[in-house]
Amino acid sequence: MSTSHAQPDKSAGEQTVMTNYSPQQYAFRFPNAFVNHIWSGRIPPLIGRKVQLSTAGRCGGMAFASLDFYHLKTPVPPLSSEDFSPSLVPADGHPLADYIYTRQLHSMLTTVRGLRDGGRYIRWSGYSAATIAAKTRLEEHKVIRSLDRGQPVVLGLIKATSTRLKAQGVNHQVVCYGYRIDASGGLEFIVYDPNDPFRSCPDEHRPGILRKIDDVGHSGFGYQERLSNRTDRWRGFFVTGYRPRQPDAAVIHASKAGEH
Repeated sequence: MSTSHAQPDKSAGEQTVMTNYSPQQYAFRFPNAFVNHIWSGRIPPLIGRKVQLSTAGRCGGMAFASLDFYHLKTPVPPLSSEDFSPSLVPADGHPLADYIYTRQLHSMLTTVRGLRDGGRYIRWSGYSAATIAAKTRLEEHKVIRSLDRGQPVVLGLIKATSTRLKAQGVNHQVVCYGYRIDASGGLEFIVYDPNDPFRSCPDEHRPGILRKIDDVGHSGFGYQERLSNRTDRWRGFFVTGYRPRQPDAAVIHASKAGEH
């Protein structure tokens, strides 16, 4: 496990704390463009209409896998979207794609902590604006305490306003690896968002910034996330139950063709 320490920078009433997590080393070079084929068949069986069940994205798997490489102190495989054109991501059967899918399931379904967090996404999606704002303020303190210890965290971001399962697809997961407090007391978190792949050209990439905004009472969306190419809004967030796992050699040394 990594033994990084936070690096505070205080001047003129401002404070910046960064862990040793580096997007250049640990953020993937391809976007969260996965499609998960859950089930295919006929309803009713044999004679019914053919149905395919699928979901979009593996943000939790990418966030968990990114931190797995961080704790291993090994850069993620340097594979980019161009390596997998036109799909943009490694196909199922590729060691990295399969590992990310496994970690996606771990993040919200197939581990004790994942099941707990899966339930939290549903519960939080049904909260009122006031309730989710109050709960997120408590989570902010958890994030800051972890970052002060030098440990990045995975955040579960809430956008859904319904507890229906279909609504949960708009919720999200990101890696948070630093924070800033400006002279006026404004707080922002520095994140790697799997929807925004790392770009090797400094002019094209900037870290994601998740910032509290003031109009939560009006819109119910109290946080703004600024990425390289767009801005998003969230109702709130919580710290997930991430625990490190070591990828095997096929994942660590994954190539374009998945050979090892």
